[in-house]
Amino acid sequence: MKLRIATCQHLPEFDADAAPLAAALTRAGFEHELLAWDDPEAAWHAPGPTILRSTWNYVQDLTAFLAWLDRVAAVGPVLNPPPIVRGNVHKRYLLDLANRGVPCVPTILVEQGFAIDVPSERCVIKPEVGAGSFGARVFEANDPAAIAHCAALTARGAALIQPYITSVDGYGERSLVWIDGELSHAVRKSPRFAGQAESVTGPFPIAIEEREVALAALAPIASELLYARVDLARDERGHPMVMELELVEPSLFFAHHPPSVDRFVSAIYDRLVAGR
Repeated sequence: MKLRIATCQHLPEFDADAAPLAAALTRAGFEHELLAWDDPEAAWHAPGPTILRSTWNYVQDLTAFLAWLDRVAAVGPVLNPPPIVRGNVHKRYLLDLANRGVPCVPTILVEQGFAIDVPSERCVIKPEVGAGSFGARVFEANDPAAIAHCAALTARGAALIQPYITSVDGYGERSLVWIDGELSHAVRKSPRFAGQAESVTGPFPIAIEEREVALAALAPIASELLYARVDLARDERGHPMVMELELVEPSLFFAHHPPSVDRFVSAIYDRLVAGR
């Protein structure tokens, strides 16, 4: 069985997961190749399974990406499954999580073509479809530039407005990695916005209350997931809440917890070879 590991032609940043994953797949006896989803010369029409990984530029042409996803799913299994991917590319899923009772960063959805007033508090404005720091900017209270940025985003699609969560400057944003039915490890990420580099440290212990929030967020779809990442922050009372639920192409920080990549590959074997 030959696996296709889906990436993109021009990575916006270095993929630290690529080398550990390739080494683990080789150790497990998997034949595999790294193919860009947006490469017109790639043989995506050939039958075979596909693992979504660093398809990080899909936000620039979501329609083309979803059409590619359908073509690939027609010739073999895709992990994570396409229905999961389609439900996660639009960050309005945060509203659904909140409606389900999962603690989330307060989020205002601004639909395409709509405008906003000057925010009265420090806030983050980002596109509804985004990966990494794409299009995300922080604005101080009463900054009229926030209106212009939101208008630029909503000229193309919807946008999200969230309060700036001050705990990310100290405690940091916690990214909890889920692999094959279990939370594997957690790292600390520093906040970053458009054009900034990512700083990641860890692994760190997963606090009980963080685990509870992450499991609540994943509960309805847990059995369908090969991988997931739940990004959390603490509110002013110290309670964890979901910032983002990453189910499409998240970095899984294999190098920060080496056993996680072997668990990832073992789960691929179970699904695609053993049929479990």
